Amino acid sequence: MKRSLLMPLTLMSICVIWGCQSTKNEEEAIPSTKGFCLSADFKNQIKIDAIKKRAVSEQIALNGVIQYDQDELAALKSPIPGIVQSVSFKMGDYVEKGQILVSLKGTSVNDLGKELRELENSKRLTERKLESLHSLLKDGMASQRELEEMDSELKAIQIGIRNVKANMNLLNGSLENGMFYIRAPKAGYIVDKKVSPGMTVGDDTELLSVSKLNEVWVSVNIYANNLPFVKNGAPVKITTLAYKGESFEGYIDQVANFFDPDERVVKARIKLLNKDLRLKPGMSVDVLVEKAVSGQEEHMLAIPKDAIILHNNQNFVVLYKNDCDLAVKPVDIVAENETYAFVKTGMAEGDQVMTENELIVFDELINK
Repeated sequence: MKRSLLMPLTLMSICVIWGCQSTKNEEEAIPSTKGFCLSADFKNQIKIDAIKKRAVSEQIALNGVIQYDQDELAALKSPIPGIVQSVSFKMGDYVEKGQILVSLKGTSVNDLGKELRELENSKRLTERKLESLHSLLKDGMASQRELEEMDSELKAIQIGIRNVKANMNLLNGSLENGMFYIRAPKAGYIVDKKVSPGMTVGDDTELLSVSKLNEVWVSVNIYANNLPFVKNGAPVKITTLAYKGESFEGYIDQVANFFDPDERVVKARIKLLNKDLRLKPGMSVDVLVEKAVSGQEEHMLAIPKDAIILHNNQNFVVLYKNDCDLAVKPVDIVAENETYAFVKTGMAEGDQVMTENELIVFDELINK
């Protein structure tokens, strides 16, 4: 009887021990998905990407600042001293070419007007004298030399009138009210305003700046260790805290040929299309420049970075085959950039991984 009782107990002990060992081995392996399937509602909240082979690359992270396109920036100064009578724009306004922006009243315009009136009076008087000399020359009462001298005097007065009128046009002056008008030299946006009505200005006083903003520059600092990897024409990706999740594409337009002694960096300029004028001058941005990884120029399996899950100092992905066949798989990352993590083994091209809400599935799988 004891023997018969001992046999079942022994078998039960073996089964319990075996079961414990089996459970332990299962925990170390990829968790089973038996009994777990994605619901139709939850599947609408996930994203799945296929793994592809891509050229291995890394990225250099640089800091930059949005600037005006200096080739399109027009800074206006007052060419004459005077008092500002009116300002017909506000900061950020769009202005058309030739639009009056500032009205000044100054002695320069009045002086030019006075000079022009005097020259025109002299012209009329000289023309009458020249006409009289022609009549006297016919009667033999004047010489040809006197006629030529008077004619030269008239031509000098005419040149003076043209010069004064050219200066008036240059200053956008008005003879009627002695006003001087500053007009927009080009169409664009007011990006700097330093003038207001009643303000006294001297010649060369900075008043305003106009610029087109459909293309902007990004000024970036390149440290010595990154200089070999940043070349003219290199494509870049721009991100900013103002537009999370978005990026802007551009390229390195120019790398300076000298080292900035104060900041200990080399300056580079990026040209960037500014669609919808979303990028504002003065805005800080992050710049990513791709570089080739030395010795790893071959193609490797590229896993989207959004699919990588770090758990207990190990990287994992959630492998998707169908709604009821999912697995957690460890991956050994060889290289990575902002977009992809590169692996040599453990995955196959065409494998599908979850890239959104994968943590929920991951927790469900490892806790089963």
